[in-house]
Amino acid sequence: MQPLIFPEQRYQCIQCGKSCGHWRIWVEPELVAPLREHPLALRLEVANRNYLVEESDGWHRLGYDEQGRCFFLEDDKRCGLHSSTGWRSKPRACRQFPFFLAETPDGIQVGLSFRCSAVQQDQGLEWSAHEADLHSLIESGSYPRLGFEPAVWGSSRLEWGAYLGWERRWREQLAAGQTLEQIFHQHLCQELQLSLAQAEFALMVERWTFSALQLLRIQAPEALPPAASSPESVRFFDHVLERKALWSGSDFLGRMLLLAVGERLLATVLGGGGDWSRAFDLVEGEWLGHREDLGPVEQGLAQTLLQFCSP
Repeated sequence: MQPLIFPEQRYQCIQCGKSCGHWRIWVEPELVAPLREHPLALRLEVANRNYLVEESDGWHRLGYDEQGRCFFLEDDKRCGLHSSTGWRSKPRACRQFPFFLAETPDGIQVGLSFRCSAVQQDQGLEWSAHEADLHSLIESGSYPRLGFEPAVWGSSRLEWGAYLGWERRWREQLAAGQTLEQIFHQHLCQELQLSLAQAEFALMVERWTFSALQLLRIQAPEALPPAASSPESVRFFDHVLERKALWSGSDFLGRMLLLAVGERLLATVLGGGGDWSRAFDLVEGEWLGHREDLGPVEQGLAQTLLQFCSP
């Protein structure tokens, strides 16, 4: 059994129901038939509720009511499937949230999604309380493998051991009050001989952030605030680094730049009068953690920046 590597974050479901609506939850094929036979599903069928939606490609997802709530969410904001027949009767996405899992050369890296209200508040149980459930998840499925092959880094390759040294240094710099934008600029100047001054790099990140807001269909202010360091943002981005988010993209350099843009997005939402929950929903949910279609964006950012780096 591989060891679990868990950050110093606490989590215990507070039954807010936030993750039980509006998100697209896929149902693994082997769970479709048992779900149709579930007593709660039979009750929903009688009420003519479309609790299971079949897509054109044959995959199924959970359906939602007029308020965007999962049909299996009870009035007390508890999952009816979980409370009636146990944790294993839920789709894997529901069982796993808010955890991220990835296999690394050092063990199973566990991360947490800041879209979860309890994770945002850092309240609840220490990670060891979830260890049995996490091992059950790991044994019942496959997860991304990170770090076993070198990552593309400019014109060279980045090995796992070297990256871990970078990560430690970046996290120390974050804790000391530097922003990711500043940290990454220093690193790129040193490692790739980036020929942009800090102000020029900041302007480039600002332009990318405007483009990101357009991609996310969010009205951008006339001027974007600079990246900022605060206890909340430090805690979030420190955890994003620790859960190896930079290694999980299609292009390591592009993923770094995506993260720098995310820092600007966070500051923009908060500067516009938004709260931390809304900011995390945008940056974590729409920009970083729960999207799989940003590969071309990562590659485009990397290619743009490499024009300013020495070969």
